[in-house]
Amino acid sequence: MTLVTAELKEGIQQLFEKLSSPEDPTASMGPTVANAKMTGPQSSEARWPNFTVISDEPKSVAGGDTAPPPSSIFVASIGFAENVIFARQAALHGIDFDSLETKVEAQWDRKGMFGIRDADPAITDVLIETRIETEAEAKRVAELVQLTGRRSPMTATVAKAAKVRRKLFVNGVETLV
Repeated sequence: MTLVTAELKEGIQQLFEKLSSPEDPTASMGPTVANAKMTGPQSSEARWPNFTVISDEPKSVAGGDTAPPPSSIFVASIGFAENVIFARQAALHGIDFDSLETKVEAQWDRKGMFGIRDADPAITDVLIETRIETEAEAKRVAELVQLTGRRSPMTATVAKAAKVRRKLFVNGVETLV
């Protein structure tokens, strides 16, 4: 079963055309907003009209261990964005796929949270591993993965601050990106 549905193709094409229109060049600009409220010693929540995301820390650092920590949500958001942008690119380029999974691993020095030995708390290295099942040629999938990295707001932003590496597996076979 393909994840690139007719509705996805149609919706992405309409969005592409709208954003490409010279009639309103500001139509593509807008903020992304989240308001995080502290709800416990190490927990917070962000609310939108239809959604709530909760973050907590493990008990080992005085958290309640009731939700993923902020760093895990951050790396998951890179994976979420990669999946969405890949699906959009696939829809625009006529590539169907049956499954897509993106694993994101980020390296950072936790001493930086406390200013220990002037350690930098910033993420320094991100590995994005994409696994896809498709009938498309591996070369075309690799090209879409490259486009995804350049067009994903999350990945493009992170790449300005950290080294981003990639691994790609097409139908279980590692493929050069």
